Amino acid sequence: MQSISFRHLFPNYGGLTLLFIDYVYNFKSVKEFYNHDFNDFEGLRDLIETVLKNYKNREKVVQVLKEQNFSYGNYHAKENLELLSRDNTLAVVTGQQVGFLSGPIYTIYKIMTAIKLSHFLSEKFPEYNFVPVFYLESEDHDFFESNHAKIFNANSELTKIEFIPADGFKENYGPVGEVKFDDKIGDALQRLKDELQDSEFKNDVLNLIGSAYRNGVNFAEAFSRYVGELFKNFGLVFLNPNNVELKRLLVSVFEKEIDEHPKLSNLIIDVSAEIEKRNYHAQAKPRAVNLFLFYRGGRYPIEPADEEGMFRLKGVRFKFSKGELKHILETNPQALSPNVILRPICQDTLLPTIFYVAGPSEIAYFAQLKPAYVYFGVPMPVIFPRMSATLIEPKVKKILEKYSIDIREIFSDFSAVAKKITSMSSNVDIDGFFYTVRSRIESLLGEVKDFVSNIEPSLGGAVDNSTNKILYHINSIYEKTINANQKQNEIVTRQIEKLKLNLLPEDELQERVLNITYFLNKYGPSLISRLFDDLEMFEFNHQIVYL
Repeated sequence: MQSISFRHLFPNYGGLTLLFIDYVYNFKSVKEFYNHDFNDFEGLRDLIETVLKNYKNREKVVQVLKEQNFSYGNYHAKENLELLSRDNTLAVVTGQQVGFLSGPIYTIYKIMTAIKLSHFLSEKFPEYNFVPVFYLESEDHDFFESNHAKIFNANSELTKIEFIPADGFKENYGPVGEVKFDDKIGDALQRLKDELQDSEFKNDVLNLIGSAYRNGVNFAEAFSRYVGELFKNFGLVFLNPNNVELKRLLVSVFEKEIDEHPKLSNLIIDVSAEIEKRNYHAQAKPRAVNLFLFYRGGRYPIEPADEEGMFRLKGVRFKFSKGELKHILETNPQALSPNVILRPICQDTLLPTIFYVAGPSEIAYFAQLKPAYVYFGVPMPVIFPRMSATLIEPKVKKILEKYSIDIREIFSDFSAVAKKITSMSSNVDIDGFFYTVRSRIESLLGEVKDFVSNIEPSLGGAVDNSTNKILYHINSIYEKTINANQKQNEIVTRQIEKLKLNLLPEDELQERVLNITYFLNKYGPSLISRLFDDLEMFEFNHQIVYL
C-alpha cells in the first residue's frame, strides 16, 4: 500500500491543520487536550470500564435504535443491535451530515474505519462487544451542503447532481434530515442516469439508489437506506438524534446548559486560548448558549437577549423568558437541538462511546471539548483518525507511468508536474535550452563582475542587480515558452487536465469532492468490500489505492 504523509499535504488541502498533524505524528505534544492516546490500546481497559459504569440509557436507546433501523430497512444491523443491548457492549461511533447519495467519499472512509476498529477491538478485548454506530447529523440545517453529489459524467467532466425542491430554495430549512424529497427527486435521479457512463453495473446502482431516494422519503431515511445497503455485510447501526424519546434522555444536558450558561462557553474559550498559544487554530466557536431551537420550520441559534433573564432567536424577531424556554424543554424537548460544541456530549450521553472516528477538522475541534466532557460528567471517548485515501483508476495510472511521475509530486506541486509532462512531450528540450542560457549568462556576467570590481569594487553590486533582472526576464520567457508549447500540444494538455481533475478536483483531495456513486457505477457495488480489505486502518497517512 502506497501512502503519503499528511505533512506532505499540509497546509494545501482542506481540513488539514497543524494541530491535526501533531495529533497524528506527535501525540505527546497535544495529549493534554485529549482524554486518551488513540494508539494506546494496552491502557484502554480503565476507560472501557468507566464508560460502561457511567452509561445509563442502554435499554431505552436500543429500543429506539431498533425502531429506527428497522424502519430504514436496515435489518442487517439486527445482530449488532442485540449486542448493544448487553451491558458489556460499547459503541465505536462516527457521524456526518446526511448528504445526498452519501455525500463526499470521506464519509465512506469514516464508516469503514469505524467497522474495522470495532472488529479489531472485539478481537483484542473478547470479554467485551464493540458495535459500529453511525450518528446521523440529521439536525444540521445547511441544506446547500447536503443537497448534491459530485460525479464524473460519461465525458469525464465533474458534474453536480443536485436535488432542487419543487417550491425552490429558501434560507433556513430546519433539520435537513427531516426535509422530504418531493417529485423533483425524479429529475435529480434522471440526471444522474443521463450523466453516468454506461456500465455493466449501472442498472444495479441506479436501482439501489432509486429504492432509497423516493418521493416522500426524508434525507435521513434515504441516506440510511442507501448507505445501509452498501454496508449490509457489516451490521452498521444508524442513530438519528432528532427523535422525541432520545431528546427526553438529553433533557438534563439541555437544562444544565440553559441554567448555567455561559459557563460551558467560558470553559471552551479558556481551552481555546491555550490552544492558540501553541500556534494552533481553535476550530469551533462556542456561543453563550450552545443550543438551537426549531421554530416555524427553521433552526435558529438561541442567545441571551438584552433584558435580564430573556432569550431570543438569532435572525428572528422572537423573544422568550427562561421559564418559557424551560417549558419548551419539558413539554417538547425535540424542539431543542445542540450546536457543534454540545453535539458530542449528546452523542456520548446517548451511546456508550469508547471511540469516535473523526476527520482532520473534527480532531482539531475535539481538542477544545475535554472540559465540556468533565463539565457534564460524560467520559470523553478516544478520538481515532479516519482513513484517508485517493482512488487511482487505470486511465490515470497509465498517465503517471507514461511520464514517470511519483504520486507525491501531484500533491506537492501540480504545476511542476504539468511542466514536467509538457517538457517530456516536447520535440525540443526547453528545460535544457534555458538551463544552458542561464548558465552562460551567469558565467558571462560573472566575468563582467570580476573585471569591473577590480576597477571599482562597488560596481559588483550593480552587476549582481543586473544579473538578477536579466535572469528574471529569462525565466519569464521560459514560463511563456512552456505555456505556448503546452497549448500547442492538445493531447498533453488533456492528459494534464485529466490528472488534475481525477486526483485534485476543485484543488481539493478527491475524497472531499467526489461521491462514491461514480466508482460504484464503474467498478460495481463490490468495490465497498474491496476498499474495506485494501485500506489500512493503522496507516495514519493518506493512502493511495490503485483500482
